This record gives sequence, C-alpha cells and structure tokens, in this order.
Amino acid sequence: MKRTNLLFTLSLLFMLVAAVRVSARDRYNFNSDWKLQVGDIKGADSRGFKDNEWQRVTLPHAFNEDEAFKVPIKQLTDTVAWYRKHFRLPREAKGKKVFVEFEGLRMGADFYLNGHHLGYHENGVMAVGLDLTPYINYGGENVIAVRVDNNWAYRERATGQRFQWNDSNFNANYGGIPKNVWLHVADNVYQTLPLYSNLGTTGVYIYATDIDVASRKAVINAESEVRNESKRPVSIGYSVEVVDADGNTVGTFGCEPVSVAPGATVTLTASDTVDNLHFWSWGYGYLYDVKTTLLVNGKAADQVVTRTGFRKTRFGNGMIWLNDRVLQMKGYAQRTSNEWPGVGLSVPPWMSDYSNGMLIDHNANFFRWMHVTAWKQDAESCDRVGVMQMLPAGDAERDVEDRRWGQRTELMRDMIIYFRNHPSVIFYESGNESISCDHMIEMRDIRD
Repeated sequence: MKRTNLLFTLSLLFMLVAAVRVSARDRYNFNSDWKLQVGDIKGADSRGFKDNEWQRVTLPHAFNEDEAFKVPIKQLTDTVAWYRKHFRLPREAKGKKVFVEFEGLRMGADFYLNGHHLGYHENGVMAVGLDLTPYINYGGENVIAVRVDNNWAYRERATGQRFQWNDSNFNANYGGIPKNVWLHVADNVYQTLPLYSNLGTTGVYIYATDIDVASRKAVINAESEVRNESKRPVSIGYSVEVVDADGNTVGTFGCEPVSVAPGATVTLTASDTVDNLHFWSWGYGYLYDVKTTLLVNGKAADQVVTRTGFRKTRFGNGMIWLNDRVLQMKGYAQRTSNEWPGVGLSVPPWMSDYSNGMLIDHNANFFRWMHVTAWKQDAESCDRVGVMQMLPAGDAERDVEDRRWGQRTELMRDMIIYFRNHPSVIFYESGNESISCDHMIEMRDIRD
C-alpha cells in the first residue's frame, strides 16, 4: 500500500513537472507603471529621455478620462499625448519571441522600443500587435514609448482620408490608451496571435460543427496558425484538450506531425466529437478552456489556452434560433464606450460584468454596440454573463465608397479574426443603414 502511494505521488509529480515544461507561452499583464504626459513632447520616443516628472498611471487610462460626464461628449479634449513604460524581461525570456498587444488606442498611434520606430496604427477601434523581438534588450532595461493623437478630425496618414466612425455624435473620444495592454513571450516555434493589425496573423480558432443539442454532443474543431522562426526545419505535432468549467478534461485529440521549414507558416487542424456538452446560451455563460499544444520534434512546447463556448445558431424566414429554440431578440443599442458616470470607460472587469449582467436581470438578451465594435473586456464579460452581441466594425449611418469603404472592410476583417472565439457574438454588422448589394457581398465574403 505504501509502495502504491509512493508511485502515485511520483506519477503526480511527473505530470506536474511536465505541465510546467509545456507552458512555454507566457502572457503578462502590461498595465502597471506607465508614465503619461499630455502634449506633443520632442524626443519622447528616445530611450534616454527623462520622464521622471511625468504622471504615473496604470492602464487602462484615457488621458482625458477625468472629463467623463463633466463635459458634453463633443467637448472631450482632443490632442496628442505620450505614454512611456520602463520594463525588464524575466531571465527565462532570453532568445524568445516577444510581442505586445494593445487592445485599442484612440485615435492614431506611433510605437517605439528603445528609440526604434516599430510602426503605427490608426483606426481607433481595433487591437494591434507589434513584434518587439528585433530591438528588445533581454538582459537590461527596455523603454516602450507610444505617441497617441485623438484629434476629432484625424486623417489617415497615407491617404488624408478621415475615418467615418470618428464621429462626435456617438463615438466618445476617450483618448490615449483606454484599454488593456499585454506582453506575450513565446518560443521561436509558436502559435500566432489573432492580431491581423500590423502582425498580419490569425491565431487560434476553436469552433463546433455537427451540433446535436438534444444529445449534447458536437464536433469540436481547432485550428492554429503556426510559425517556425527557428533556424532549422522542425517536426510539429498538434494536441488539443477540452476542459470544462469544473476543470475536468472532456475531450482530447490531435493530428499527425508535419515538417515545417525555417521561416514558414502553416495551419494545423484537429477535430473530434465531444459528448455531454453544456451549450452556451443567453443567461447561461458556460465556457470551456481549450488547450492547443505544439509537439516540436516530439516534445510538448508552445501551449495556448482559448476560453470559449459552443452554441448552435440558425437564421432564416425572419427568425433566429439559438440551440434549436426560436428567440425574441430584445436589448439595447449601447454606446460602445459603455462608460460609468464619473469614471469613464476604463473600468475593471467586475464592473463590466455588473453593468452587462443588469441586461439579463430584466429579461433582455443582447447588445447591439453602436457603430464601432466592443472592446475585448466587454466581449469577455458578455461571454461570462450570457449576453448576446451584435458587433459592428465601424460605420456612421450611411454607405460610403472608395477609401472610406476600404477602411470599413479592413476593420471588419481584423475584428472578426480578433473576436471569432467569443460565443456571445451572434452576428457581425455590415452597416447601420442600408448598404449596396455589392458591399454586402463583400462583407459576407470577409466573414466566410
């Protein structure tokens, strides 16, 4: 009996050690210890710039958030502001890939690391990712600097065209970095991030097909875009584990290894039927953790955990079905900033759950966010509390042509890639009012 207990303990320790080794992907909350200065400051992009006297802030932090509900929406301050952060990487990060994810900025932003210009982003809505690896100092201090311009009349740098949705009638101009920031550290063979803006990558997609609601089963499909940024070919296998809300593994499956050349990008897929599923529904935000793990030359490596849910939808004859039941849709066209009086939009997640949950409490079931897509925190909140969402990309109550239409289609593409694992997202909105048949077909093709 003692020998059996010893063997069991050793086996458990082995599994724990193996689990630690699998966790090659690290995701750090990057919100603390930023410095803020309102105004366009010469030289603030350089590593050695003196920012000792700047205001210390924790993100999310719109530089004009103290104006919330003190001035009319059209009078929120619009100007340039700079944000800077000094940081060091943990020792284990040496030689790995390092990415930063901004969930959103307003309106146009330039990014610098240690004095090097990384790129810019300027739709004011969607998340953006940047590869810090070429300029990172693995052994010492790093400085990331962000210049943000939230001008109401902001114009696209390449074309001089304004963005249709940068509209003072509905899109509250909380400027700077009013959403979360994350730092990702991954091996050189890794699953990409769903950040098409700047990085051009699509990440992991988890979805259900062949859903049988009555028997509580479905085929769970996993797809991961994978890059080999090592210097040699590698054999990459793919393992998927589906974990329920109680922490129980309810499905495991994978695919055979494939050889991936240096610098190449591939998409790995796997699927299997999973039984005894809890289907996500309005008022019932049941979520699973789906762990996708790369097996590099036979060894478990990069692992990504995607929190998602499974539900069946159907649309036709003027009706909407969720999990084989016809729905009466009832809810709100909520302003996307979804701010609190006297606080603004940069609220902690529990406040999002509280306010979004009030919709369920009085028997409504969905939000249609006004003209621009929700931010990630609200999407995650709706997943948890069971609120359905209709997500626009960006528009302003009329069809448009030429570059303005191109801005809308690009934003729709990036938004779908970023939000497609959220079960609360029931539709994507192509336009708040009528758009042409050709434009609707184009939006449908992007969705597909």
